[in-house]
Amino acid sequence: MFEMLATVLQNLVAKPATREYPAKRREPFPTYRGRIESLIERCIFCLKCQAACPANCLVVNRKEQTWSVDQYRCIVCGMCVEVCPTEAIVMSRIYHGPARHREPIVTHQEGPIPKFNPRAKDVN
Repeated sequence: MFEMLATVLQNLVAKPATREYPAKRREPFPTYRGRIESLIERCIFCLKCQAACPANCLVVNRKEQTWSVDQYRCIVCGMCVEVCPTEAIVMSRIYHGPARHREPIVTHQEGPIPKFNPRAKDVN
């Protein structure tokens, strides 16, 4: 009985564990990782991101020079960002509201695939 009373009193003075909904402003939590985005002009279509993705949400097509991500399957682990040799994948911290349609985000590269030099600081 005393344990329950101690818990009740502790909960009365503690900060709330959740935040108010609906919130007046849509600001992400401090630990919000965002979503992955492609800088397609840097992509060399090496398929490392697709192989590293545990959720299989990335589809890279070297022949058609397309890169697509299914945001519904993405678990925002950041493995694709870590393995990308050209830093063509970034984790955006911009808050995006819920999607209304379940469609993958597809980006297409125009022109030739850029050459990759691991010693160069900036990729053309």
